[in-house]
Amino acid sequence: MHTVLIIDDHDIVRFGLEAMLLRCPQVTLAGSADCLQAGLAQIERMRPDLVISDMGLGDAAGLDTVRALAQAQESRGLLIVTMQDEMLYGEQALALGAGGYLMKHSVQANLVAAVVTILHGGTWASPRLNAKLVDRHLRRNTAGRQRAEEGLSSLSARELQVLELLRTGKTTKEIAMLLELSARTVDIHRANLKKKLKLRSGAELIAFASRRG
Repeated sequence: MHTVLIIDDHDIVRFGLEAMLLRCPQVTLAGSADCLQAGLAQIERMRPDLVISDMGLGDAAGLDTVRALAQAQESRGLLIVTMQDEMLYGEQALALGAGGYLMKHSVQANLVAAVVTILHGGTWASPRLNAKLVDRHLRRNTAGRQRAEEGLSSLSARELQVLELLRTGKTTKEIAMLLELSARTVDIHRANLKKKLKLRSGAELIAFASRRG
């Protein structure tokens, strides 16, 4: 059984959420709170598997509420249930550590699914919000690839050699042996490649090199 804590400053909302959770045999109610500070105290004491909370509480409002709850929950679940427009706040709430964002008008249809998804390690968002997140991800990746392609003209002959060997799956040690360089020198070339191609990590560098095959 997974434990759930509900935080909302309206009694009728808390009671309604509790009643709906009765349809989910995987969870048990650990408690409830009507403000952020009381909720944080219960989180510290109970360590619930999932917190369901509004963003607007009597003593806190907006994304600051999400930030405080996500920090208190650490790696455990957090579901935001609110009237605040998901297209304005949903993406930011998820970025701050919430595992799901649910508008109150859709709670009856989606609460159990959202709870189960988050408790099993997933992220829950409505089709509308999910479409926005996917579009943002695709546009960000496309822009990153374009910047990397533009940086190719600035690479030296040696850096192009290293990039080609990365494309074939060679490790730093293997590249060093093939080019008769030290592993440290290869690492420097890799760092220069990331900088010139405007890539943020070694994983992005490998992915970029692989796409050039």
